Amino acid sequence: MSKKPPGLGRNLAAERKARQAATQQARLVPQGLPTVRPDQLMPSPENGRRKLLKIEELAATLSSDGMNTAMTVIPPDTFVEIYPQHQEVVEEQVAKGVLFVVHHGHRRLAAALEAGLDEVPILVRREIPSLRIAAIQENLQRMALNPVEEALEFKEALDETDEAGKQLSQRELAQRVGCSQTYVSQRVALLRLVPALQEAVVNHWLKEQQLLDAGENEDGLEADRLLLPVRDAATVFARLRSDMQEAFVAGELSAQQASTISKLPSAEQAVPSADESADCGAIEVETPPSPAASLPEPRTSTPSRPTSRPVSASPPSTPPSAGPFVSAGTASKGHTPFPEAEVPAVASTTKTALEPRGVIVVRDVQTLADEVKSYLSPAEIEELKALLSV
Repeated sequence: MSKKPPGLGRNLAAERKARQAATQQARLVPQGLPTVRPDQLMPSPENGRRKLLKIEELAATLSSDGMNTAMTVIPPDTFVEIYPQHQEVVEEQVAKGVLFVVHHGHRRLAAALEAGLDEVPILVRREIPSLRIAAIQENLQRMALNPVEEALEFKEALDETDEAGKQLSQRELAQRVGCSQTYVSQRVALLRLVPALQEAVVNHWLKEQQLLDAGENEDGLEADRLLLPVRDAATVFARLRSDMQEAFVAGELSAQQASTISKLPSAEQAVPSADESADCGAIEVETPPSPAASLPEPRTSTPSRPTSRPVSASPPSTPPSAGPFVSAGTASKGHTPFPEAEVPAVASTTKTALEPRGVIVVRDVQTLADEVKSYLSPAEIEELKALLSV
């Protein structure tokens, strides 16, 4: 009876493939760190990142280069001790085989699952002074939360109390996470925005982070998308009542009007009527400007000697910007913050004497416009309009 050749009945190709896969997985996981299967980890219910971005790109990186940074995880009992409101959810996941709750590394966990990794490195922490503040510190040092997500995290951190029942102030929180108090206060102010304006803030942030592709409509123009910087959102629009914010979104209120109305008490805020909106146009004149006139010298309480001072005005070298609030596609909706005014070229002239003008008593905008028209020449009115538009 002859002996079977070595390897007879074995699938050697499959065994080689399995060994190669094991070697590949070992290469993808840093040596010396404990590892678990990705399905043995659960995302934290307290994770501040509402939407995980660019998971497919990160999964491709993990497949080729592995996970070089271990995820920080917390034992379920430690997590429940700090956040007892999530006990039921955590216990349900533990019954399914979950061993740890992810604290830092939610994007990495999602990408590891997408990449089909067998093991991922972990760093187990059992004592953390504040999970929320530690999460903010970690996220501010990596791919940041969007401004609204940061606002929610800051608000939750400010609402937390320590063992003595004391809450952090905005200044103390800013020192803990390594940013300015203004940064914290402006983020928290975003929570007073209506959802449409919060989305506009996130869109602006995504565009700055180069995570938002500018779409085009059928005419090849940029898609109609409202963009709102954090500073303007926090210092202007967050001071408006919600109905005033909705009016801006609907195009019933311009950004310039919103800026003016935001300075009023909440009870006095209202969308300007058609007559009020037309007040600024009351000084419009149809007479063509004369290049020979200049603005009058201001009247002083003491007499002064005649002076010879050239006064000139020239159009700006570049046209005024439509403002930071919107993309090109939204200008037609009435969102353009500051209307552009044509600035006529006025030749330099020389005044040889001061000509006192009468005192104007301002009762309302229309009266002021009428008085200005009676005291100034058409060319002076044009120069005044140019100065007011600066």
